[in-house]
Amino acid sequence: MPDAGLPMAAEAAIDTEADGEAGPAGLPPPLYPTQLPPPTQLRYALLHNGQAGDAWLTWQHDGQRYQLTLQAQTAAGVPLLQQASAGLLESHGLAPDRFTDRRRQGRTQAANFRRDTGQISYSGPPQQHPAWPGAQDRLSWLAQLVAVLAATGSPPPEAVTLFVTDARGQAGLWQLQRQPDELLSTPGGAWPAQRWLREPPRPEGLRIEVWLPADPAGPAGAWPLRLRLLVPRSGHQLELLRATPP
Repeated sequence: MPDAGLPMAAEAAIDTEADGEAGPAGLPPPLYPTQLPPPTQLRYALLHNGQAGDAWLTWQHDGQRYQLTLQAQTAAGVPLLQQASAGLLESHGLAPDRFTDRRRQGRTQAANFRRDTGQISYSGPPQQHPAWPGAQDRLSWLAQLVAVLAATGSPPPEAVTLFVTDARGQAGLWQLQRQPDELLSTPGGAWPAQRWLREPPRPEGLRIEVWLPADPAGPAGAWPLRLRLLVPRSGHQLELLRATPP
């Protein structure tokens, strides 16, 4: 999430070039059953290369539509990032209509999922990508992963594949692979956690590690306990650690 010394982890990582993998012969991504978590707001401790801050993840839905926001700031209260995803809820989970992304005092950029034309368009670049069923944005993918794993139960799948776009015209398949479970320490206590890993197809892409509660119906809930974003080529790193007590 960008700070005074750009480029920072979110600036470098979220805006990575050629970060996805093309599907075989242009095939759409797989669809999964989903189970949506209840509305919530969570606070996270933010770290970027040792610099501390705070972030808030807010999830709202009424069973038909959803809104998901992520806001981050420095420890001094300087805004770093404002992201928002809104759209429909369908049988396969989240179906974004619009994703907006604003860094510090920069202009807001957007991805628009135009279901009528079957395309994703952008506020800046002229690129377009297919608005596949199941397509996600750089924020909604996290809620979609949570919903997919809540529906699959135990044991969880070995991998989840999502089609993900940012607000700047980059899109492609992300494959998240299940890793061995861990006991994760957070300010709210130590929790058994599922660890999921996404390796980028190229070193300028985004490496993702996400730790989710092993039992999404347990006291820690279903949302990430920890999230780490890393650009291997630059070494820029961003990390969120759950600060909200369960």
